[in-house]
Amino acid sequence: MDVRHLKRLIRLVEQSEINELEVEDGGTRVKIVKSGPAVPVHVPVPAAEHARPAAAGLPPAEASGPPALDESKLIVVTSPMVGTFYRAPSPGAPSFVEVGQNVSVGQTLCILEAMKLMNELQCEAAGVIREICVENAQPVEFGQRLFLIEP
Repeated sequence: MDVRHLKRLIRLVEQSEINELEVEDGGTRVKIVKSGPAVPVHVPVPAAEHARPAAAGLPPAEASGPPALDESKLIVVTSPMVGTFYRAPSPGAPSFVEVGQNVSVGQTLCILEAMKLMNELQCEAAGVIREICVENAQPVEFGQRLFLIEP
C-alpha cells in the first residue's frame, strides 16, 4: 500500500462521519481511528442534603448523619480542569487540608494532575473547610465541586 493511498484514506475518515476504518490490501492491514476533541462531561453532584438517604419513615431533617450544610452561605470551589484529584503532595504525605481546618488566601488545597502535569489549586478566599467532595486519586471533570468553604 503506497503513501498516497494512505493519505487518501486518512482524508476520507477525517471528512466523513465514520470514526474508524480498517483496510487490507496485498497482505498489509491498516486501521485508521478518528479521535475527536476532548469534550468535558458535567457530572451532576447532589446537594449535601440529598446526598444521604432518609432513615426509614423519618423526614430528611431527622435522618441519621451530619446535618445538611446551608450551601447558600458557603463558597464552592470547583475544578478548573479535567484531571486527577490528589489531596497530598505525595503518597504517604499529610493532606494539604482537612475538614474543619482554617484556610487562607493562596494556601494550596489540592493538586490536579492533567497530562502528567501537577497543578496546585490554591484557595481564593479565607475560611473553614466544611466538606471535601472528592476522594483522593479520583478523576474530576471541569466544573466539578471539590471543596465547600465557609467564609
